[in-house]
Amino acid sequence: MTPNNTLITVCYGGEAPEGKGELNVDLHSASDCQTQCAEKVCEISALDGDVKERLHTDSEQPQKIRVVPIHRRPDLLVPCADLVNSEWQRSQAARVHSLQKSCPEFPVCMVLLQGHRETERLLGHARLSRVVGHSSSLFVESVVVSKAERGKGHGRTLMEEIERYAKSRGFKRLCLTTHDKQHFYAHIGYVLSTPVQNAGAMTAFVPMEMLLRFSRMPSDETNTQKETRTKMEAQVPQGNRDSGGGCVVGSPPPSSLPPPPSIPPPPPPPPSIPPPPPPLPPSIPPIPPSIPPLPPPPSIPPPSPSIPTPPPPPPSAGQLVVQTLTETPYRDAKGVPIFWMHKDI
Repeated sequence: MTPNNTLITVCYGGEAPEGKGELNVDLHSASDCQTQCAEKVCEISALDGDVKERLHTDSEQPQKIRVVPIHRRPDLLVPCADLVNSEWQRSQAARVHSLQKSCPEFPVCMVLLQGHRETERLLGHARLSRVVGHSSSLFVESVVVSKAERGKGHGRTLMEEIERYAKSRGFKRLCLTTHDKQHFYAHIGYVLSTPVQNAGAMTAFVPMEMLLRFSRMPSDETNTQKETRTKMEAQVPQGNRDSGGGCVVGSPPPSSLPPPPSIPPPPPPPPSIPPPPPPLPPSIPPIPPSIPPLPPPPSIPPPSPSIPTPPPPPPSAGQLVVQTLTETPYRDAKGVPIFWMHKDI
């Protein structure tokens, strides 16, 4: 027997057949049921035999989430500009102008979409740029999820789709910075890293070789100057170095030069001048010994324990810089602490 309150789902195209308390069902394949634009579901109770119908439409089916470069969807420029501006305020015109720089040669602005046509929704955005001096790395920035769609796992989905896109383009590492989401990125595989330089939109009109020259660290320039100076000194003969720089590079050593012409003797000295008179005695009388000497200054008392000690000096260039998920020595342009992270993909 059929248990009580059993739910039976039936697909059919017409009205329920008439019968004496019985429901004759013509079973079709699942593919025939899916061809209907709407399903009618019959709920049959074994107790009272009531039949209830419920209509299922295509909108109730799960919709696929995907990422698309925004230069392929110019119709989303304004909605995407509003989405990014909801997190980082900027004029809409300036933001649209920035999004319009998206191109296959980078930077690329990716949008996370769900649904199709009338049901399509904009879920998130992220931007990918090249990293100066690291041809196999990309820099991820401006990661944002719509406030109405947060808490649903779309942030993780956006980062996974970004990784899949970067791998399809042949890149092996993603770099990023964050002020307060370091724990989220660590949970999805990112580790603490050292700073790199984001090329941004400069690669569209400045060659990467030129950016690499401009981004050279001061220590690299010092080393280059030292190497250049060493090479120049290697070209100078030993005799020229000892002469204190008076010889031009490539000139013969001083031993091969002709002797200088003889210098005539100096003229005889003039007749003797009488010595000057002795100095006059000082007009200020000396201090009499009866004036006692001044007392020594009082000693400075030690600081009170209530006064806080000054902060320790910043670490020098030779000390190791330590960065954790709770503390970072790095600061952004406004002086706010910032965490540098990367992930190998």
